[in-house]
Amino acid sequence: MIGHFRNTPMNLSLIGFMGTGKSTIANRLAENLGFNLIDTDALIEKKASKSIKEIFSDDGESEFRRLESQILEGLNGKERMVIATGGGIVKNQKNVDELRKLGVVFWLDAGVDSILERVSRNDDRPLLQTDDPRKTIVTLLDQRSDLYNKCCDERIPTDGLSIEEVSFGIAESARVWFSKIQ
Repeated sequence: MIGHFRNTPMNLSLIGFMGTGKSTIANRLAENLGFNLIDTDALIEKKASKSIKEIFSDDGESEFRRLESQILEGLNGKERMVIATGGGIVKNQKNVDELRKLGVVFWLDAGVDSILERVSRNDDRPLLQTDDPRKTIVTLLDQRSDLYNKCCDERIPTDGLSIEEVSFGIAESARVWFSKIQ
């Protein structure tokens, strides 16, 4: 359970590696809580008028990260949002600070096998267009796990859990969180 309560706006942010269920869980949570769904990747695509894959290909990861920070900053002052983020959003400390100001941050965590199985269903993952996607996942997870841990208020392991189970767990944790700071 959550150990340290910060006074935050009533928003939930989902962080974690690609394929951990952030977008799917965020959609279900927003629906169940009556909150607005914010998908930072979708907003980036809309702002750039191109897919994430195209942004990475045409403009590079640094431009994608710049747009990501802009989108996150634009959410300040809003409440009752469930925010699904891109897997690398924690690479920028400014983004970590923004996420923590915006609300409660949940890290959706999954094992390498689960991630590989989930992301192998499509080819829209620019960072996994390699000869050995498993090795890439392991490497990126090694680089990012500490960042996710430092950013989050609570880690949610998703392996073996349904969308409903994960959504319910986050909703209950959020209920406890917001009741403590009211």
